[in-house]
Amino acid sequence: MELLTVQETADLLRVSTVTVRRFIADGRLPAVKVGRAVRVDKADAEHIAKPVRVGARGKPSQSDTPSDEAASAVASLWRLVDLAGYDPDAPTDVAENKHKYLAEAYEDTHE
Repeated sequence: MELLTVQETADLLRVSTVTVRRFIADGRLPAVKVGRAVRVDKADAEHIAKPVRVGARGKPSQSDTPSDEAASAVASLWRLVDLAGYDPDAPTDVAENKHKYLAEAYEDTHE
């Protein structure tokens, strides 16, 4: 058993120490107290970092969903995104068009 500090665990998982402490507090990552220090077993830290497969357009593949209920909820959300006319090539930053939006808003208030 190799025990890691919170900082070493964060470095291993490439997350912040706050995230590691949240995992410990939530019970997702087992830890032990050694004196006043908290230590995490390296095997537990490696176990928490499980890979996720992502399909086309960023949708999780069906094997990654935990239940049929969750799968139907995710499918419903993607149908809503498709109804809204999602365009992956469209700009996602409003700041790119801020002058256009400001001009339209100015025209609306000064007619």
